[in-house]
Amino acid sequence: MDDYGRDWAWKINVDDRDDCFVLRADAPGFEASDFDVRICGDRLILQANHKGEKKEKGDAYQECKCCYESMTLPIGVDADKIDAKYQDGVLTVTLPKNSEGRGKKIEVKKQ
Repeated sequence: MDDYGRDWAWKINVDDRDDCFVLRADAPGFEASDFDVRICGDRLILQANHKGEKKEKGDAYQECKCCYESMTLPIGVDADKIDAKYQDGVLTVTLPKNSEGRGKKIEVKKQ
């Protein structure tokens, strides 16, 4: 697939676990250094830019992949402990929950 001159949209899945949210974004063709993952207020911003050169039949051209996603952080995320990793074409962002995010279990009593 030729990505020249087009923005690319990634597929994002979020898994809600007891102690964290795990966000996985399919992002093949990037390097870890291509990503800019940041928190701005209550927003999680994912951005990736990749520039490279391609050669086809003796012609060289610049290839550029760009992707941007912004989403509201869930309540109860510990923003200081967010972790991001990139491996095998998948960006994984782990959003640990604080005590508010983990909630409190309410015991159901028999009457």
